[in-house]
Formats: sequence, structure tokens, C-alpha cells
Amino acid sequence: MYFKQYEKALTELPVKDTYDKTELRTEKFLYAKEGDVEVFWAPFEYINEDAKVIILGITPGWTQMELAFNYVRHHLNNEPYQQLICHAKDNASFGGTTMRKNLIDMLDGIDLQHYLEIDSCEQLFNEKHDLLHTSSVLRYPTFIEGENYTGSKPKMLRHRLFKNMIDELLVPELNRLNDAIIIPTGKAVSEVLKYLVEARKINHETILFNFPHPSGANGHRKKHYESNKDLFVEQLKRRKHLKDHN
Repeated sequence: MYFKQYEKALTELPVKDTYDKTELRTEKFLYAKEGDVEVFWAPFEYINEDAKVIILGITPGWTQMELAFNYVRHHLNNEPYQQLICHAKDNASFGGTTMRKNLIDMLDGIDLQHYLEIDSCEQLFNEKHDLLHTSSVLRYPTFIEGENYTGSKPKMLRHRLFKNMIDELLVPELNRLNDAIIIPTGKAVSEVLKYLVEARKINHETILFNFPHPSGANGHRKKHYESNKDLFVEQLKRRKHLKDHN
């Protein structure tokens, strides 16, 4: 969508192993700014319309931003656009060894792999990536006073810029995959989805509300997961039953 606007700035980046914040969080890649909120463009525009599952985060953090830029800069001249942004997103999604491992463990724990008829949800991040669409309520990396935005202060539904991003980017994206299961990671994401359902802006049959965020920094993750796990399993069983009898 916005890739072409930032392509020149991308080509001007040196090719190197890693990038620091002073190279990517610059005026050249600034998407929007309001008070102490800064949103930077990053190559997270690919939408996998064949996906059976959507895993939805709050916003890409600095780690995911750097991974996506890194992939695109190294492959900019070697891959066609659609392939480039698809691979960049695959490379960065829930990047960070601990977070991705926690996520895979939780997804396998609710038998999502059985619903998808694969061996393990680890495959969603490699050979079975065609079954998965990853995204965020706020598509582009968002920072408050220079720190990763965590979804709480300010709340996404109470901030004008965030609400605009939800309406203009997230809602059309989700409606292109309205037959997919949505797994919202964390309370803040569930709150946004509940609002969108109540406002009839989206219409998805299965949403696993209150699925915990996989971050290792989420101290309540295991407790919240265990208290909702049986419900998630039942939701997937019900969905599979309906799918098998249609």
C-alpha cells in the first residue's frame, strides 16, 4: 500500500547485518506523529487471503521492525514485490525466540494443529505458512516516548490516531479474511475486536477472546492461558464440527 512511498529511502539504507534505531526510526520512515506517539512505516503490508488462522498482536515492536527492514533491504533487488513483503513478514512475525516458542506451545496446547491437520503449529512459521496470516491492531510499529507501545496507555480505542488506523487499515484487512479464525494476543487486542464485533465492523465466526500475549514479559500469561484453555479447545472443536458437516 505504502511501499512505493518509502522505496527510495529503503534503497538508500546501507546493506548491513543489523540496523539500529537511529537508522530506521527517522523522518524518512515516519508514518504519523501525534504528541508523544510516533508511528513508523515498516514492510508489514502483505495479506495472506488463503489463511485459515489470523494471529493478531498489538503492534510490531522494534525487534520485528528491524527484522522486516533487514529482510527487505537484503532482498530488495532479488525478489518481486509480493514475494518480498510476504517473506519479510514471515521473517519478522512474533520474532524473538522466546515469544515465538511461547506462542507455538500455547497454540499446540489448544490443539490448533489438529484443527489445521498439521503436526505442530511450529509449521505455521515455515512450511505451512500459507495457513497463517499474522497482523497487528496497529499495523505499523508504534512507540510512546521512544518505547514500544504496549496497548494500555493510551488505550487504542480512545486515541484518535489509533482509531483511524484501526478503521482504515485493520477493518478492511480482517474483512478480506472473514472466514478465518482470529486469535487476539492479549487483553488490549481482545477489547478492540469485541468493539469491532459489537459495532458490526467485522463478522468472524470464531474469535478466541482473551488469548494471552506470548511475550516472556507477560507475567500472567500462564495463569490466563490455563484458565481459558478448555474454552479455546471447545471453540476449535465446535468450529471443526461445523466445517466437517458443511
